[in-house]
Amino acid sequence: MSTGTATEQRPDLDAYYGEFTSDKEKEALSVPLRLVAAWARNDAQGVADVFTDDGILILPGDVLKQGREEIHAFMAAAYAGPFKGTGVTGRPVDVRFVGDDVALLRTHGGILAAGETDIADELAVRSTWICVKTNGQWQLAGYQNSPRGAGATLRW
Repeated sequence: MSTGTATEQRPDLDAYYGEFTSDKEKEALSVPLRLVAAWARNDAQGVADVFTDDGILILPGDVLKQGREEIHAFMAAAYAGPFKGTGVTGRPVDVRFVGDDVALLRTHGGILAAGETDIADELAVRSTWICVKTNGQWQLAGYQNSPRGAGATLRW
């Protein structure tokens, strides 16, 4: 199991950051990078550790998990079942700071089925990340996603 940093695993960071090039933006965007790296290892504890102690995970299908223990248990079951061998990917589309230590990120991405390099339409998501900086480390206080694009199930 690789334990390399997100930077070592993403040599294309300039492309990932896109227009979000300030040091502060890059620091906040380390949160999705750490989650992507943990997911690539199907590491439930690694995903949970990206969150604050009382972090919230909200996913389609009536999933609401609060706190690292619940998030860890959910991800461990998911990696043993429907998410086994999957990855996630995404790119930032909006970065907003609502305080020195609070960032609201929006990404477009999705789940990569095992062995796939492109996101299937039904697995594409639009995600909102509420990130907070505590003790010098950016962490995820809240995460929610919804289907987007051709795979979105709700149409207005």
